[in-house]
Amino acid sequence: MNYSLYIHIPFCEKRCYYCDFNTFTGKESLIPAYISALIDEIRIVFDYFSDLHLHSIYFGGGTPSLIPAAEYQKLLSIIDDLSVINDPCEISIEANPGTISEDYLRALRSLGFNRISIGAQSTRTVDLIQMGRSHNTDDIIDAVKFSRRAKFPIINLDLINNLPWQDYNSWKTSLTRAVALDPEHFSVYSLTIEPGTCLYNWYQRGLIQPQNQDLGADMFEYTMEYLDRVGYEHYEVSNWAKKDPNIDFRCVHNLQYWLNLPYIGIGAGAHGYLNDIRTENIANIDRYIYSMQKINNTNRPFPETPATTQATKIEKFTQMQDFMWLSLRLVSEGVSLDRFENTFGVSAMEVFHPEIDELLQLELIEWVKPNQSNLRLTRRGIMLANQVFLRFI
Repeated sequence: MNYSLYIHIPFCEKRCYYCDFNTFTGKESLIPAYISALIDEIRIVFDYFSDLHLHSIYFGGGTPSLIPAAEYQKLLSIIDDLSVINDPCEISIEANPGTISEDYLRALRSLGFNRISIGAQSTRTVDLIQMGRSHNTDDIIDAVKFSRRAKFPIINLDLINNLPWQDYNSWKTSLTRAVALDPEHFSVYSLTIEPGTCLYNWYQRGLIQPQNQDLGADMFEYTMEYLDRVGYEHYEVSNWAKKDPNIDFRCVHNLQYWLNLPYIGIGAGAHGYLNDIRTENIANIDRYIYSMQKINNTNRPFPETPATTQATKIEKFTQMQDFMWLSLRLVSEGVSLDRFENTFGVSAMEVFHPEIDELLQLELIEWVKPNQSNLRLTRRGIMLANQVFLRFI
């Protein structure tokens, strides 16, 4: 079994107006103590395994690019000591433009990092200002340039569309400029205005207009058509990888999630899924550090650590539901009925016959020819993906 490791880095210089992630500003002085706490938690979790093989390591945030390279050296060293890091292993870092230099990225590359996900979000200055981003368009260009010079083999650009002030042509401009940077991978998300964010408060006060869902659908359809035309494979609902007959540019780490395979979550607010148990950690940085400093000799049941606030056993039927809707996110292959039956010992057609039959009749899913052993979203189903997923949640 190959496992994936997610490590959460919750530090940020500034909180963006749309952000509801587990991030904190003004806490950079805690970075050394936080890294020590991460190392302690890694030791505890990895001690549960006699032979742990990792094929992806992902540092997400927050802004992981605020962490000095020397601290990443400590983390990767302990991971290497306590597990088997596969060769190859995808080692990813999220980075915000304006927080990285060429020297910094060269240092990360020398440690084994081979994938960088740059939080561009838009290539239009007006969008960046109104989203509260701390970078500008020149910073995005520099981030890609520095990544290329540091010889990162895979660069991902994160983009957001369906912004309340955004029209169809401005999204086309933003996407076209991003494509001109020639990354290996795109992650494109439609904005969700979440409670507790600045955008939500502005919306409640009538300072911004409601999002136009029809316009959002048009933007998504254009994204699919344009990225296909310029050489990117739409392999997951929100993700595109450059087409190459010799290299697979898809994100190994995220495929672990979509295939409902086990992953380890380390850090403040991190989630994990091991041995059919979903875990959730303390979200607050100070409390996370404190919990790891107060380690006692009481044994916690696998896969918990002193930072675990919730550990939930996932029942078999829920696992089946998760398998269906997560696999349906994979655009080309969709749900493998053979893998479903091998995993659960029962046919998906038997368990979910009414749901599958209805979705087939509505032409939201289809059989993958020629052997009809997979079910996937149709083009219409991709546009209405959340309605499909709700059938299995």
